[in-house]
Amino acid sequence: MRPNVLLVDVGIAIVAAIVVLTITPGLAVASMIAIAVLAACAVSFTRESRRQHRSQAPRRGNRRRLRD
Repeated sequence: MRPNVLLVDVGIAIVAAIVVLTITPGLAVASMIAIAVLAACAVSFTRESRRQHRSQAPRRGNRRRLRD
């Protein structure tokens, strides 16, 4: 990730956190929303990590060798 994109993401996250904390009626609701968002981020991170791992692994041919 480029540093500029990371800063934009952090800024959006901070603004979203402030909005959620001011709109929700209590910290319990805000914490449930935060847990749901963290779970979604964890799933996304895991999927991306597996995708990168597969793309970096050496490809092995699945083709069978034909016998003459």
